[in-house]
Amino acid sequence: MIESFVKGFREIVQNTKLAVISVMALVLGFVAEVLYIFAGKYDFLSFDFFVIKLFEEVLLALLMGLLLVPRRRENLLSLLVFSAFYGLTISAGFSLFVLPGFVAFMFLFFVPLLSAKDEPPSSVLEKNYRMVFKGEKTVDVFLAAAIVFIVWFIPYLGSIISNLLRVVLVYSMYRIMEGSYEKTESDTGSA
Repeated sequence: MIESFVKGFREIVQNTKLAVISVMALVLGFVAEVLYIFAGKYDFLSFDFFVIKLFEEVLLALLMGLLLVPRRRENLLSLLVFSAFYGLTISAGFSLFVLPGFVAFMFLFFVPLLSAKDEPPSSVLEKNYRMVFKGEKTVDVFLAAAIVFIVWFIPYLGSIISNLLRVVLVYSMYRIMEGSYEKTESDTGSA
C-alpha cells in the first residue's frame, strides 16, 4: 500500500500526463464540492446528490481512461459505455448510503483503465475482478478504496483530495499489478 502511495506521487512529478490528470481531478473535485455545498452534501437520498456524484464519477473515469492508458480509437465507445456504467453504479451505491457505494467502488476499481485498453468489453469486468479479488494486492486495493472513501467525507475538501488520491492510487496500483498480472497470465497459459 505504501509502495503505491510513494510510486504514485513520485510518478506525478515525472509523468506529465499523470500530473495533468491529477490537476484536472483536483479541479473536478473542487467543482463537485461547490455543487455539494449548494445541494447539501450529506443528503444521500436527494436527486441532486445523485446527479452531482454521477457527473463527478463519469468525468473522472473518462479522464483516467482517456489520458492515462494507451488506447486505440475503436475503444472510445467501450470507454464511454464503461465510464457511464461506472459512474451510474457508484452514484447509485452512494445514494443508497455509503456501504453499497464502497462495494461498487471495490468491484469496479480498475474498470476506467481496463476499458480503455485493447480489450474486448466482455472481459473488462472479469479482468478487473481477477485483479482486485484474486491477486496478491487485494488487501492493498481494499485499503486504498477505504482511504479514498474516508477522505471523501472531509467537509469542503473531501472530493478534491479523494479525486487526487483515486487517480494516483488507482493508476499506481494498476501499473504495479499490471506487471505481476501479465506474468501470472503467461504462467497459467503455459501450464
